[in-house]
Amino acid sequence: MKSEYLITLLLSALIVYLMYLIMAPFFVPIFWAVVFVILFYPYYKWLLKRFKERKWLASLVACASIAVFLIVPMAIIGTAVANELVNLFQWAEGYMKALSGRAHKSPVFFIPYIEDFLSQYIDISGLDIRSFFANSVKQAAKYAGEGMTGFIKNIGSFAFHIVLAFFTMYFLFRDGDRLFAVVKDLVPLSEPDKKKIINKNRAVISATINGGLLVGAVQGLLGGVAFWFLGLPTPVLWGFVMFLFSFLPSFGTAIVWAPAAVYLLIIGSYGKGVVLLLWGAFIIGLIDNFLRPIIVSGRTNLHPLLLFFSILGAVNAFGLIGIIAGPLILSITQALVELYQEYLKSKNTWAG
Repeated sequence: MKSEYLITLLLSALIVYLMYLIMAPFFVPIFWAVVFVILFYPYYKWLLKRFKERKWLASLVACASIAVFLIVPMAIIGTAVANELVNLFQWAEGYMKALSGRAHKSPVFFIPYIEDFLSQYIDISGLDIRSFFANSVKQAAKYAGEGMTGFIKNIGSFAFHIVLAFFTMYFLFRDGDRLFAVVKDLVPLSEPDKKKIINKNRAVISATINGGLLVGAVQGLLGGVAFWFLGLPTPVLWGFVMFLFSFLPSFGTAIVWAPAAVYLLIIGSYGKGVVLLLWGAFIIGLIDNFLRPIIVSGRTNLHPLLLFFSILGAVNAFGLIGIIAGPLILSITQALVELYQEYLKSKNTWAG
């Protein structure tokens, strides 16, 4: 009997592993399909009533609506960012040429603490700043070119994954109730506990997407406006970059505006540098420190520090989907810990 059980267990493990190998290349589009189905499911249910319970039609319209919702903003933002990238390279080239004739008169050498620091390690008088900037621009152009080449090469794969995601969304909308019931039955928990975890995860996904987009949009807009007002190059591009980094709680956008403020101080624009530092710390930072906890942490009951590390670690492990997967995994972990704590309390109460 034990040998039969062991063989069955090994065969089951083998089948699961083979199934994993088959499905692994498609985890990313499937994951995003699940996320958008959860977000737009109330809309799908509304469509279902409008179309008199014709699931295929409601699913088709829901997928088409999501496509418009995603593609139109992406096309507008993508065009603006592409134009800003061109402007950025033109600015960098012009800036390097401007520095070449007065490199050693750069204001960086008249900031006392920077001069003192540099003089401890290198001979400032013999520093070839022209070559330094030339090499820096060349390296930046090289990395940008490699990134653009890689992006072009992956356009086909990206388009294929988008098609797969929408294909998956269609069937998840249409047959989601049955699939969800099957998965739910496999979870070895009581119905109240299942419901608790499901509701918590739904809240996490909704808060992370909707709240993250809102916070990111506000921070990106405020950052872009600051860059434009202070005369920094390509404000739309840097505003978009701040929007992307805003998904890292606490200091995500500071990765962009803090170096820009330091740059302004180094070139002698002290007033602008201080303004950007104050704007970033007290305006953009306040949005992150107050609005995000209210929208995300408040709705999900996840601690901001744990939320930060879960996103950072998940992005490192899974890529872009880590923005959602991190808080989701953290939420499931927290829910299981809470269930275990309740079990221990009930056990102690029973024992007492």
